[in-house]
Amino acid sequence: MHKILFPHPPSVPLALVIDLKAVAHNYRTLRSLTKEGTICAAVLKANAYGLGIKEVASCLYQEGCRHFFLAHLSEAIELQHVLKHDSFIYVLNGLRKGDEEVYAYYNLIPVLSDISQIQAWNTFSKNKQQCLKAAIHFDTGLMRTGLTPQDMKSLGLADFSHTEIVCVMSHLACTYQYSHPMNKAQQIAFDALRKHFPFALASLANSGRVFFGPEYHYDLTRVGLALTGCRSAIPQGTYCLKPAIKAYAQILQINEISRGQSVGYDATFIASRASRIATVGVGYADGYLRSLSNRGAIYFNGYTLPVVGRVSMDLITIDITEVPPDQVRIGDWIELFGDHIRIDALAEKAETISWELLTRLGSRFERFYLTAQKPNEVI
Repeated sequence: MHKILFPHPPSVPLALVIDLKAVAHNYRTLRSLTKEGTICAAVLKANAYGLGIKEVASCLYQEGCRHFFLAHLSEAIELQHVLKHDSFIYVLNGLRKGDEEVYAYYNLIPVLSDISQIQAWNTFSKNKQQCLKAAIHFDTGLMRTGLTPQDMKSLGLADFSHTEIVCVMSHLACTYQYSHPMNKAQQIAFDALRKHFPFALASLANSGRVFFGPEYHYDLTRVGLALTGCRSAIPQGTYCLKPAIKAYAQILQINEISRGQSVGYDATFIASRASRIATVGVGYADGYLRSLSNRGAIYFNGYTLPVVGRVSMDLITIDITEVPPDQVRIGDWIELFGDHIRIDALAEKAETISWELLTRLGSRFERFYLTAQKPNEVI
């Protein structure tokens, strides 16, 4: 029987093992790579890239992290209930009309991305007779959100009388391509724009750019994927992080099929020999992408085994013919990714990126958090 360490027996046939010690190590490593005096902030979008926002944020807070970036207001509110009041929680996707009172109530920092948002936030602050915090996002070339060059012509007319700009930021389009000319062009544009706010923290680098040296670090770096230890976050140099997440699923049934029989929807796999097929309780509803049909691989007890047939909503099928029958049985756990199947390699097979696989991990996974205080149980 294949042995996997869980803190206690899983109650469902899907399990994520999340090592908070590895998260802490990764944060300390990333902080050590930033230039002296630079703040290392955490980006915890999409449930902390699938790891769990409450648990990861609490871990990082204990490591000294005080600046956190989320995509949506709802994520920030959830996080505000976890952290202490000395934290700075930024919401990246801008200020929606009518949300001003919610930001103020929860002491959240909107990342303002156009002139109308700047005006609305300052007017709201003025009406409350307060000077409320905000960040400003400049679009220096990514062309998604942020103040455009056209907006900048009106920036001098904007009223900041009741707004404390605590951070100005932009986002690189080609972070993981060291020599791409857009990086330098965006940096030059950012340097020109941030001069309007000399007392605000300047932020340009995300996970990947941290590894390219201090030139892009400025006052605050924003690390996200690198906290998971995923190799995709390291564009160059020696791998220095620790994988913080592993995914497992349980074998629900084992069938013997004859040569010529098909497996799964649309009969996309036809057995070329008599085979043994294991049905495993994970599917595209859990984030195991349909594009891994007949392409994915799992690990079990020393064997790397192919996914055969279509990935369905709740199930995948694995060819276990190479495994001796007495070494595998119903109820055994297989590795979807972890120590032997790297998530970046799995993402490549799925023709996507590690970010997508992690953020698609579904709620049906039971999440186990490993800390120094929790013993492990062999399953």
